[in-house]
Amino acid sequence: MKRIKISRVFIITMIFFISIFALFSSVSSFSKSGNDEINVINTKISELEEMKRGYESKAIKHSHEAERFQFMEGELQRAKQHWKLADENKKVALKIQKQIDELKIKKVELQKKQANNL
Repeated sequence: MKRIKISRVFIITMIFFISIFALFSSVSSFSKSGNDEINVINTKISELEEMKRGYESKAIKHSHEAERFQFMEGELQRAKQHWKLADENKKVALKIQKQIDELKIKKVELQKKQANNL
């Protein structure tokens, strides 16, 4: 009879330690997958920021061209085209900035989840 009680205590203790081990390993794997996701988000943010800079520089270029053509005789239409292109590039840059902001919010939320799970 005594041997059965020791076996039950041993089994209960083993189950307890195995469950603790499983819990900590799942938290660790979540942390790794969370870090991977954060790294992907950082990469996307960098790519989008580079794209945004490109559109902003195109907008500036077209604005300068428009300013240059507006005072040339017979070039007012050309100036208007450049202003239109500058506005379109600014709008695209704003849309990209919104995507960047959304990704940054998602990144902060993931970081908060990771902090809460530790």
